[in-house]
Amino acid sequence: MDTSFSRRDLFGVLAGVLWTAGCAQAFDGEALQPPLVPVAGPGPTLRDICRSRGIRHGAARDHVVLPDDPELDRLMAQECDLVVPENGGKWAVLQPQEGNWDWRRFDRAVADARAIGAVPAWHCMLWQHMGMPEYMKLPIGRMPELRIGEPAYFSPEGTLAPENHWRRFTGYAAAVRERYGDAFWRIDVANEVFFWETGSSHPHQQDAHGFRRGMWWVAAGGDRGPEWLDPFFHHARRTFPSAKLVINDFGIELAEGWQQRKRAYLLRWLTDAVKRGVPIDGLGLQSHLFAGKPYDRDGMRTFLRAVDKLGIPVHVTELDVDERHLPRHWSREDKDRAIAWTAQEYLRDVAANATLVEVTWWHLRSDLNWLASELRELKPNPSPFDATSQPLPLYHAAARALEGAARRA
Repeated sequence: MDTSFSRRDLFGVLAGVLWTAGCAQAFDGEALQPPLVPVAGPGPTLRDICRSRGIRHGAARDHVVLPDDPELDRLMAQECDLVVPENGGKWAVLQPQEGNWDWRRFDRAVADARAIGAVPAWHCMLWQHMGMPEYMKLPIGRMPELRIGEPAYFSPEGTLAPENHWRRFTGYAAAVRERYGDAFWRIDVANEVFFWETGSSHPHQQDAHGFRRGMWWVAAGGDRGPEWLDPFFHHARRTFPSAKLVINDFGIELAEGWQQRKRAYLLRWLTDAVKRGVPIDGLGLQSHLFAGKPYDRDGMRTFLRAVDKLGIPVHVTELDVDERHLPRHWSREDKDRAIAWTAQEYLRDVAANATLVEVTWWHLRSDLNWLASELRELKPNPSPFDATSQPLPLYHAAARALEGAARRA
């Protein structure tokens, strides 16, 4: 992940996202024991398994930031029906100054997808929390008036305002449409618009409907109600009629109060948006999972079934597993088993309780995942392949979880 727009700021203070019920209770004296994961033999690829169940299997990749890698090219061609440009489609990279476009990273991702017979996805049109260039932030002079204590939303160069936000958004969409046409299988129309609570967060940063009072919330009139997001989805539908339009977010899987509240806010908005006729084709669950934290299995199953009743499919959009909460004395083998178990139980629940249409990894190879630099001292394995492109237990665990999925899409 490009460190300029990594999730370091997001996840450095986040408690984590997942630990399965099957391994969270296993103790031997004071030592938490890693779960047992069956050893996998040779079998079909994850892409083959996903295809047989109507699921697209994909990964993020950024050619311009990362060096050319023929072995990774081979791996992407073997495994992927979907390619995401990681940070290449974010506003701060794509249009760093107003009117100044840098298409290199997005171009390469779209070209790579076409070269291997995959489809491209666009992540993302509107990012509520990060990934915006300085001119697309709020004027710093409005900070006291708005009583929002998050400095990332403001800049001395910021000019985002109610008077210009729509012109800028529609112009941004039009430029992407002109360059690529209606080519995207999935578009993350709104990314991370719901609030997340930390030890330093303040109630004034969240509205009554669970939204972050971020840059777009202010400019688009979020103080008038939860309908503030609707026009962005309607315009995306007009501009990209073939794309699956998704609202993408993270941090709803834990058995912790703030994540349970966030889950409830998200479900309420989805329910009301469907009633209003907002064109939403899917719910994007980023699924940045954490081994070693309490998973709210019952709550997630109930949530997923409720989303399914709304007729909204689920996209797993940024899958990886963080190991920072596992005991440091565990062996690499034990950690890999715990990581595999974490993803396996989560994917089983999603596949069994929702219409799962996509599983995309935030990089196929662990050495290229953002956690490789975030947790360098741990030499982590957050992705399904190691640095030599060999499958890890995580790969085989995901295959087992998805093999049991019914064809629901």
